[in-house]
Amino acid sequence: MYRIFCSSLLTLLAMTLLSGCSFSVSVNAESDTDLGSHHVVVKPGNALTTSSSSTFGDSATHTFECGDVKVKIDNEALFVNDLSYGMLEEGQSIEIDHGKVFVAGQERTGKPVEELDEGEPVEQDVK
Repeated sequence: MYRIFCSSLLTLLAMTLLSGCSFSVSVNAESDTDLGSHHVVVKPGNALTTSSSSTFGDSATHTFECGDVKVKIDNEALFVNDLSYGMLEEGQSIEIDHGKVFVAGQERTGKPVEELDEGEPVEQDVK
């Protein structure tokens, strides 16, 4: 009888304590930040993010790291994970959604940086 009472009491206690707790995991969570005039959103997000900005005269470089995704804006040229995604216009939003890159809602295709010739303008590849 004592065992039944103790186990019932422990069960009731556990249910009382756990009823006020909630745990939520969102698979499609996102991380976002502002880099210069650009709002950047990375999906899925990551709790481990860093960002930095540096300005030298008219030259500005902004970086945002979110888990395995590294976004860099160097004088309005967009790079994601060491691929070039062309030039940005002031205020354009950037979204990286499961590896796809969108600028102002338009999907862009990346180009390996080593394929760019010195002094070659970075084209905007819009799909």
